[in-house]
Amino acid sequence: MKSIDAEISAVEQRIRAHKVALAYAADAARQRAARRLTSPAVLAGAVVLGFLAASLLRKKKTPAPAPDRRKSVRDQGTKKGFALGTLLMTGATWLVRSQFGGPVGLAQFVLDKVRHGRSPATAAPAQIRR
Repeated sequence: MKSIDAEISAVEQRIRAHKVALAYAADAARQRAARRLTSPAVLAGAVVLGFLAASLLRKKKTPAPAPDRRKSVRDQGTKKGFALGTLLMTGATWLVRSQFGGPVGLAQFVLDKVRHGRSPATAAPAQIRR
């Protein structure tokens, strides 16, 4: 009967041999696939297939009517509303950053306000028990 160390050594040797064989087979398969995929015939076929798929999927569009060049009052009001909203958001962002250091600081302030019912800046200091 073999000793346990000899058996362990034999198993480890077989595992190493299998790893080497697997790495060799994977490298050979990778090289074969790279040669086949980069051949000019495969590349040309892929290009042709891409053009065919694009031409089949393209929908026939009817020409759209010419747009009316006159601006409607409703469109102008919408544009002014977006411009005003953009300016308000810029101001709100500046205020939040200057007062609280960012959105996280604002969230912490609001949570503390909800939990304690008053601002942490105006809260009375904790009493020390002796």
